[in-house]
Amino acid sequence: MPPFQKILKSKHNDFPEYYTEIELKNLTYKWDSVPVNEWIEFAEEHKIPYKNLYDDLKKKGLLYPVIVRETRPGLIRKWHCGGRRIIWAKINSYTHISAYKIPDWQTKESQLLGEKISARQFIQID
Repeated sequence: MPPFQKILKSKHNDFPEYYTEIELKNLTYKWDSVPVNEWIEFAEEHKIPYKNLYDDLKKKGLLYPVIVRETRPGLIRKWHCGGRRIIWAKINSYTHISAYKIPDWQTKESQLLGEKISARQFIQID
C-alpha cells in the first residue's frame, strides 16, 4: 500500500506540460532555516505579510501551482514566489503541493518561461 499522501492541489493548471506534484519534504525555499511550527511567530517579528493569504488559502484552497526548479538532482527549489504557500501547506500537514517544474532552469528560455507563468498567475493577496 502506498504511503499516505495529502496533496494541496491547485484549482487552475494553465501549463499542464510542466505540472507535477512535489513532495514538500524535498522542496526548499527562503525560510528553510525557520522551523515550520515557529514560522508564524517569525513572520510577525519580521513583518512578513501572511494573514490575508492564509485566510484565502483556507477559504479557496490553492489557486495556482507554485513554480519550482531542480537545482541539482533531487534538490527542488521554489522559483521567485510561493514560499508562504509552501509553509501554509506544511503547517496544515500536507505532504505534496501542486507545482510547475521549470526544465533546464539556467537557460534563457527557461528563465522566460518562469517569468511568463509567474506573470499569468500572479495575484497579490498580502
